[in-house]
This record gives sequence, structure tokens and C-alpha cells, in this order.
Amino acid sequence: MAASIKQRHPVSLAYAQALLEVGIARKESDLYGEQLDSIVAVLESDPQFAVFLESPKIRREEKKSVLEKAFTGQVADPVLNLVRILVDRDRQEALGDIARTYGERLDMIAGRVMATITSSATLGDEVREALVGALAEKLQKEVIAEDQVDPDLLGGLTIQVGDMVLDSSLRSHFRRVRHGMSQIRLGKDLIDED
Repeated sequence: MAASIKQRHPVSLAYAQALLEVGIARKESDLYGEQLDSIVAVLESDPQFAVFLESPKIRREEKKSVLEKAFTGQVADPVLNLVRILVDRDRQEALGDIARTYGERLDMIAGRVMATITSSATLGDEVREALVGALAEKLQKEVIAEDQVDPDLLGGLTIQVGDMVLDSSLRSHFRRVRHGMSQIRLGKDLIDED
């Protein structure tokens, strides 16, 4: 199985951890996670709003004013303060990574992990339960799994837990075989290395 890591914005851990500490102290950490996810969902569903927030031509004060009108009373003050700080420091593009990191840290504290299981066809209930059970036993954590179907995998599956991807699909196996075949030297090439 091959593993790969997706890079996140470098400040995401620091901001996520700071908000998580406030959330734990106020016993509102789950609420803050939900609210961060809601803000990110708004940004992802409304590209014009995302462009507005990231535009260098729009003053920071104007951006913060719009955010305050949109989210005051909808999200807790610490969450809104985080968004204000990100705008002040021109790091609003990190909000999605901060929300994902926050959720992962919260899950880690709660002893659970999120997994995405991608297969070439829909998994049967027994197979899915066995796979989730094996993951939970291996990781020693509660596994919350989301299923996806990708016919391009041809067979096998991929499992993503956090930033790690385990790939046992036929598609990746064929890639490795193809690469290995391209490295094989035959006939005269074995004798004449020049």
C-alpha cells in the first residue's frame, strides 16, 4: 500500500489549537467545530463571498464588517474573533485548513478518527463493518467512516485517515507494475551497460 501526505496551510495547527483550548476551557469545543465547519461551507458554496474575502482590493475593515453582519449571533465570539484575526493578518484562505485541523484535534482528544473508504463498487454491510472494525482495532480509536465509490479504481480500495492515504487499489498496483516493467533491462542491455 502506498501512502501520501497532503500539506496544509502552515498556520492551521496554531490557530486550531488556540481555538480548541478556548473551546475546552468554555466547554464549547464541539460547538466551535460545528461553527467553523458552517463558515467554511458558506465559503465553499458561495464563490463570490470567498473572492470578496480574499480580494486585496477590498479593505480589511470592510471585510470584517460584512463578516460581523453575517455571523454575529450565528457563531460564538471566539470563532468570530478567529475569523477577524485571519482577515487582519491576511490569512483567511487558511480557514478551511484550520477547520479540518480543529476537527481532527477534537477527534483525537475524543479518541476517534475520520476515515474515507473509497472502493470501485459499493461495499456490502458486512465487508464495511469488518473493515471499520479492523481499522478501529489497528488504530485503537473509534473510526467514523465515510464511503465513496470511484469506478476508476478498477478494484481494491483506498483508505484515508487524516492526511495519510493507504492505497491498495488495482489502479495503483498497475502503475507500480508499469513502472517496474519500464525499469527491466532485456537482452543486449544486460550485457552492454554503455
